[in-house]
Amino acid sequence: MTGSPTFNFVRIFAAHRECCSRLLELSRNQDRLINEDDYTQLLVVLGKKQKVLNQMEEYAKHRPRIQALWKMQRDELDSETRQQCEDLLTGTESDLAELVRQEQASTDRIEQRRAATQQDLKNLDQGGRVSEAYRDSLAPATHRRLDIGQ
Repeated sequence: MTGSPTFNFVRIFAAHRECCSRLLELSRNQDRLINEDDYTQLLVVLGKKQKVLNQMEEYAKHRPRIQALWKMQRDELDSETRQQCEDLLTGTESDLAELVRQEQASTDRIEQRRAATQQDLKNLDQGGRVSEAYRDSLAPATHRRLDIGQ
């Protein structure tokens, strides 16, 4: 090591990795809750995800500075610390890639359910109209009434 870096990269990278891992865990819970149709708990999970995203936003504000310092100081770190940092960065990238896949799967599942619900509502509406048509045409003249709301 040629000098003593003033920045604690391990702490910063570990905190960022923890946020990414937490988001991945919450995303998996989100997917499970979507499958279980538990939308009340889904809202709780989404709130937790937002808190983690807010933490990550703070990191993102300082990211250019952290990257610049990392490039300048990584060769000054002892090999154990540098390897620890690189492992954290690799793990973070892996978690983020998995998170993107997980989020896309959840989005696809929600879109499929929305489309199915829209189709169910359309079918119900058509069924209701058919029922009204039969009721009106089959009702005796004495039971027919004018529905001005139609």
